[in-house]
Amino acid sequence: MASSYTAKDILVLEGLEPVRRRPGMYIGGVDAAGLHHLIWELVDNSVDEAMNGHADRITVTLHKDGASATVADNGRGIPVDRHAQYKKPALELILTTLHAGGKFEAKNYYHSGGLHGVGASVVTALAEKLVARVRRDGAEWEQTFSRGKPASALKKVGPARGSGTSIFFRPDPKIFPDVRFDPKRIAELLEAKAYLHGGLTVEFHDEHAGTKAVYHYEDGLRAYLNKLVGEAGRSPLAGEVFTIQKEQDGLHLDCALAWTEATEERVLSYVNSIPPPRAARTRTGCAPGSRRRSATI
Repeated sequence: MASSYTAKDILVLEGLEPVRRRPGMYIGGVDAAGLHHLIWELVDNSVDEAMNGHADRITVTLHKDGASATVADNGRGIPVDRHAQYKKPALELILTTLHAGGKFEAKNYYHSGGLHGVGASVVTALAEKLVARVRRDGAEWEQTFSRGKPASALKKVGPARGSGTSIFFRPDPKIFPDVRFDPKRIAELLEAKAYLHGGLTVEFHDEHAGTKAVYHYEDGLRAYLNKLVGEAGRSPLAGEVFTIQKEQDGLHLDCALAWTEATEERVLSYVNSIPPPRAARTRTGCAPGSRRRSATI
């Protein structure tokens, strides 16, 4: 006999509980790729500040335990004023609510790698502990979160110079079987971000190893393609890398091109510094406000 199926069997997940119940829907899984995706989400938020001309430095710190990290930038700082409709500080709203953010309209972020207001809140949901610090309007603010919920109220720490956002987080071992980050994997991503955004300074501090790396490339894509060609043991047949820059109808295209003796073609494509899914890499369409970058060997 079939079991009953009625309204009482319908479960409504509120807040960030859907992320904790089904993390794979948001970060692809709870393996190493999913774990590192948490860092990528925060880094991409900082890159968005840089793409829109509000930041020129991003710092990522892997702490001594190897299982916690801090992503900081010198951008405008996440707003901390109270949201009129939801009666919460904007910082809390952004970090604890899916589809909340300033990227749905182009007035704050004309170029953006994330357009759905999900990334930062997903990190909050999957973190055992997350501490957000914001510098803006002459003061520093701080709020702590745990497993998707506020663990403290927003508080004013004291006066501060400059502006920016710093987010410390420790992934939740209840979600991830292994919460240790791979320094090499992080370094490779950060180096690529610096190449894709010429003039941006990206720092990586590995406290466990006691090392610091600074990535800064004024030549951007040209330097990136020279690196790729060199790693392949080749040299450009024409003796140089060609670059193209064009802006039209709200789209900005940066392209670097080199011919080598290789018989195969290799194309690396990025939209707002994020590689598109494999199935979309053969398409060239971009949304208005996008910055498309590609490197071709």
